[in-house]
Amino acid sequence: MLKFINREAELWQLSNILNAPPNFVLFVYGPKSSGKSTLMMKLATQVKSDVILYDFRAKSPTELHEILTVPRPGFSERVRQYFRKKLRRSNVEDGIVLHPNKIKMMAEGKLDPFAPLVNKLKGLKRPVLILDEIQNLKYSGIDTKDLAQLLNFLVTLTKRLHIAHTIIVTSDCLFIDEIVKKAGLEEASEFMYVGDLPKTNILEWLQEEGMNEVKAKKVFSVVGGRPFDLWITIQHFRSTGGIGVLDSLVKRKMSRVKYLLKSVGAKEFRFIKKLSRDAVSVDEIHPKLLKWAIDNEIAFFDPVNGEIYAISHSMKTALGLL
Repeated sequence: MLKFINREAELWQLSNILNAPPNFVLFVYGPKSSGKSTLMMKLATQVKSDVILYDFRAKSPTELHEILTVPRPGFSERVRQYFRKKLRRSNVEDGIVLHPNKIKMMAEGKLDPFAPLVNKLKGLKRPVLILDEIQNLKYSGIDTKDLAQLLNFLVTLTKRLHIAHTIIVTSDCLFIDEIVKKAGLEEASEFMYVGDLPKTNILEWLQEEGMNEVKAKKVFSVVGGRPFDLWITIQHFRSTGGIGVLDSLVKRKMSRVKYLLKSVGAKEFRFIKKLSRDAVSVDEIHPKLLKWAIDNEIAFFDPVNGEIYAISHSMKTALGLL
């Protein structure tokens, strides 16, 4: 299992935020596989709060009343859950628990879809609401109007009523840019970037795994500090004692990009060659070109500084070899 490594700075920052009264919606963003969800799970086990960690990868609500809610189970299941939480010393739920009758009334339009959630959160201990990979709502059938209602509800919880801290986690930064503008969240949001792990810690970690200094530096030069790529490399090293997987990892990315380039034109090629060298300002790129690169997991857009990067160091390595 890949260990949790050196997110002390992020945990310290998050802890400081959670120790203050709720006053804004926090967006935690970063490229795919950069460790955002792992960081949230670690945070959930450390805070002295009741945590609701709602994972939109595991759930696909199609109606507004389904978002964030889970029906209250029967008595025997509640007893089992209680003892499981005690054994694990966990204070994390996967949704806001409501009686099935209330959820039914919400579905029938007889009850406001958010009022019961407010009342439930008021009864919890310093509640923290984490919405992981919220951009998946785009594919579940939730329309723009419902999404705006959800975001306004989150602002109500934080900036207006100061009831619960709310953290939105996403790797789709075009989605962040869109919803912040559409829902008028500019004055009700803060942002926290989660990216690659630091070089010093990675080199120490790889050598702890048994790599010599030369191999460790080679790994870092190819994949940087991206947790997922490091996990693949370490698993291969544990099995073979070598790091030959680096070549195949880069070649797979090169092959995929070459295939994508067959169906586009010269402007796409020029763009990705720029990405292989440095960050690109969003002002230099047409929105359709940016969307193409993001949808195909070539690029990552940072909405805070308005720059575009290769989605990972290994992708940047692959693009430089095209």
